[in-house]
Amino acid sequence: MKKSRIIFILSTIIFGIIAVTVLLRLIANKNSTEIFQVPTNSEYTRWELPDGAKMRLGKGRINNIKFAPDGNRFAVATSIGVWIYDAQSGSIISLLKGKRQNILDVAFTENGDTVIGVNAIGEILKWDMENGELIFTLSNEKAFYLTSAVFTVDGSRLYGISRVGDEKIYVWDLNDDLNTHVLAPILTELKLDVEFKGGYGKIIAISPDVRFLATPRQNDNHNEVFPIQILDAHTGKLLFERSAESNEWVRVLAFSPDSKTLAACADSIYLWNTDATDVKATFKALDTSFYALAFSPNGRLLASGCSDGSVRLWNATAQKEGLGGKIGQYMPTLKLKGHKDAINILAFSPDGKTLLSGSEDGTIRAWDTTTGRQIYTCPGHMEGIRSIAVSEQINILTSSDSYPTQVRLWDIENGHQLSASYFGFTYSVTISPNATTITMDDLSDRNLRLWDIQNRRYRIYLKGHGYPSESILHTEIAFSKDEKMLATSPSRGRIGEIHLWDIGSQSNSIFSRFFFNAKTIRPKHTLKGHRGVVSSLVFSPDGKILASGGDGDKINLWDLETLNIHQKLAVDRNYTRSIAFSTDGKILASRGAEKIICWEAATGKQISTWSGKSTFMAIHFSPDDRILVSGNSNGEVKLWDVNSGNLLSTHKCHTRQIYDLRFLRNGKTLVTASADGTILLWNWEKMKNVNK
Repeated sequence: MKKSRIIFILSTIIFGIIAVTVLLRLIANKNSTEIFQVPTNSEYTRWELPDGAKMRLGKGRINNIKFAPDGNRFAVATSIGVWIYDAQSGSIISLLKGKRQNILDVAFTENGDTVIGVNAIGEILKWDMENGELIFTLSNEKAFYLTSAVFTVDGSRLYGISRVGDEKIYVWDLNDDLNTHVLAPILTELKLDVEFKGGYGKIIAISPDVRFLATPRQNDNHNEVFPIQILDAHTGKLLFERSAESNEWVRVLAFSPDSKTLAACADSIYLWNTDATDVKATFKALDTSFYALAFSPNGRLLASGCSDGSVRLWNATAQKEGLGGKIGQYMPTLKLKGHKDAINILAFSPDGKTLLSGSEDGTIRAWDTTTGRQIYTCPGHMEGIRSIAVSEQINILTSSDSYPTQVRLWDIENGHQLSASYFGFTYSVTISPNATTITMDDLSDRNLRLWDIQNRRYRIYLKGHGYPSESILHTEIAFSKDEKMLATSPSRGRIGEIHLWDIGSQSNSIFSRFFFNAKTIRPKHTLKGHRGVVSSLVFSPDGKILASGGDGDKINLWDLETLNIHQKLAVDRNYTRSIAFSTDGKILASRGAEKIICWEAATGKQISTWSGKSTFMAIHFSPDDRILVSGNSNGEVKLWDVNSGNLLSTHKCHTRQIYDLRFLRNGKTLVTASADGTILLWNWEKMKNVNK
């Protein structure tokens, strides 16, 4: 064989090995990381803050997006209020003033000089667009809680849905109220001519001419074809029904601008003429499902937001019959790709040239509907923040959203979001104390893994004692402070067992490093001392003690040198949801749903105990260990005296529950993370000196 031939074969083999290696690494470390540009103005991170707060990271979950009539601005209704953006550049103009609240929907008045919104407690708010000032708030005691609400296109009426089991839809006629500033607007309770039980996620759509109200009849019988009910929007009387061709759970309904076409989406998109029973057209995408719909202003295009993060534009005038119709079912006119997660909000500009898409990846993206080009990106609209940690670099904060997992890095010097890594259908569980590692599991293989945040790769796979397993989805996890030890306990399978893993060693075989860049480890020790589910694990600051609590009347303190329980703390069957050590390790606090207890860690002597009206969600000791900080289900932070149990002060912080609390390493800043999609940084000195 010729020498050149041998060289060619060897080169081909080497190239093949390298290609396979790269592919395996991509599969093993699958994620997509997006780097965000530094904004020209980050002042918005300090707008409309609660007293004592220094900065806000994140802009809240997107509930809806609406363009102003002239198309120059758009409003985003979020879980913390209404943001106004410049529609040409995507830059933030203002955060409308007033108390921070969950705004379900928003609309512009006809001349565009005012904005109206509705919040979750049934209040209607009106703002001046010029200065962002709140002009007035309308309320009616009959509608004090809303799970969803929809304004008509012209903002003249509002339809709201209340709690589960409520058989009515609430309707406000806003024309007179918005002009006369009536504080108790006339409210119609629309009793529908069909079965309707309200509740979160119930879908309604109002036709632009305000003639029709559409809602799907959905129940637990998945063998039934679910009809879409079209009712008189003024009386609630059933006019007619439309049925899809298959049993699909309808997610979104939308009327065309002329009110003559109704679109519904689930796994497919169905279009009907409102005066005909047969499906006009069906649009399908074999590799995704649909979560959002919007007609262009001229009614010729239908935009769909998909579970795979794509936006697809369809010919809304397509007919089902004929070869062209059949092909058109699978061929959108444009496919726009840029989002990393499902899209649930779409909005066309008044001229139809721009389309805005809001995604669960936390971004709003603007698209040219002619070319499909992405014009700009507006980041920061997260669904909710589960956990936070601060790296050794004082100015970098790491946050994690759950299911699907998104890990974000923030420059807390100026509030800029540096990056976001998207992991798809995985659950994030815990960020290590120094923000170097995050635990997460992959639903595809039920593996629990450790992700290296800085290098963006998996570095350790946990195996043994039931791992991989479905119990991974509910595993309690704790890192030691030096990040050399990990404790885990599953809530299924071998409940009550605690596994200790040595994660400090970085040694790995050459083969494993080359092909997978990660190693597989097994538990170093297994601790057995709980009969029920372990719901809380925490290491003492010196790493010598592990505290565990959960379903039962005891918290166990484990000596990690002897692996024996050296202290049991009685909690009076108060289910232990989390445990925290003081910074010196001398005091331990446990959190139940409505009760907190503090002990001396060495003796087990109870120091203090207290209860709260709202559910405790997170606890953390102050840097001097004199104050215990609690984050509550109503978005409040409370400061408690550790020795006496007395309430020192209450701070209204977030619009939804607080999931995590941390202090920056200088001890001068408290950080709170919430389900409302924001993180707040607080001046601790000012905060702790506020009287209750």
